[in-house]
Amino acid sequence: MKRTSKILAVGLAVLIIGVVVWVIGMSIIGWDFSRLDNTEYTAQSYACENDVKSINVSLSSFPLIVKKGERVSLDYYEADNSEVFVEEKDGVLSVVEKYQYRPFSSGLFNIGRGSHKFTLTVVSGAKLEINGHNSDISIEDADIEDFSMHSTNASIRFTRVQFGKLKIKSTNCDITLNGCKASDMAVKSTNLDITAKNCEFDSVEVDGTNVDCELEMLKLNMLSLDAVNLDADIEIIGNVNEYTVKTSGHGMPANRTGTTDKLIKLSGTNNDVDLKFV
Repeated sequence: MKRTSKILAVGLAVLIIGVVVWVIGMSIIGWDFSRLDNTEYTAQSYACENDVKSINVSLSSFPLIVKKGERVSLDYYEADNSEVFVEEKDGVLSVVEKYQYRPFSSGLFNIGRGSHKFTLTVVSGAKLEINGHNSDISIEDADIEDFSMHSTNASIRFTRVQFGKLKIKSTNCDITLNGCKASDMAVKSTNLDITAKNCEFDSVEVDGTNVDCELEMLKLNMLSLDAVNLDADIEIIGNVNEYTVKTSGHGMPANRTGTTDKLIKLSGTNNDVDLKFV
C-alpha cells in the first residue's frame, strides 16, 4: 500500500512539473492561451431609455470596466456557458450574469473571459452596487455618489474616481486607489491588500483579518484600522500636531493628543505599522 502511495505521489509530482514546464515553454514562444477557451461569445449593447441614477450589477465570471459618460449604457457579451439579464425599471438598471461551469464543452478554465469585458457607462452622481464572485472591476474618471460592493475574490482598481460613500465587503480582496476622493470609505475583508496613493478622504475605516495596507500621500480627517495580522505603511499629508493617535496592540506607533478633532485609531494583533506625516 505504501509503495502504491509513493508511486502515485511521484506520478502526481511529475505531472505537475510537466504542466509547469509546458506553460513556461508556451509562454516563452508567445502562445495565446485564450485559444484553449472554446466558448462562443456574442457582443451585445444596451442603452438606457430613461434617466437612470441607480445601477445594480451581479457578475459571476466577466470583468467589468466602469467609465463616465452622458448616458447610462452597457456593452457586454453573451456566452454559451452563461446567461445575461438586463432590465431597466423605475430608474434602476439591473444587470445579472449567471455563469454555468462546463469544463468539457467550453475548454480549459474559460481563459477567454479576460479579453471579453463588460463596459458600463455611468452618469455623474450615479449610485452603483456590485455583487459577484471572482470579480475584476476597474473604474476610471467617474463621479459616483454611492458605491457598494459585496464579493468573493475581488480585484478592484479605482483611478481618479470621486465618491460620496464607498463601501466594500469581501473575502480575498485586492483594492487599488489612485487619485481618488471620498467622504466616507469603509472596507471589511478577510485577506485584504489595499493600496491608496494621492487620495483624499474625510473618513476611512478598515476592519479585517490578514490586512496589508500601503497608504501613501493621503489627506484625511479620520482613519481607523482594526485587524488581526496587520501590516501597514501609512503616510499622511498634514501637520502631525493636529492629529490624535490612539493605538492598541504591539508593534504600533505611540499614542499622542492632537490640537484638532482629526483622529488616527489603530488596533490589532500581530502588527507591523509605520505611521508618518509629510
